[in-house]
Amino acid sequence: METYSYVNIFETKGLEYILLICFMVMMVLLFRYMRAGMRDKS
Repeated sequence: METYSYVNIFETKGLEYILLICFMVMMVLLFRYMRAGMRDKS
């Protein structure tokens, strides 16, 4: 017998937005780190 689990796509939007915000913050930090490394070399 198969079980069916109902997933509401609107309930998962909060988690997706949190992941997106974390990804954007990490990208900004990565770019700042890379620019600081380039400033040290020159």
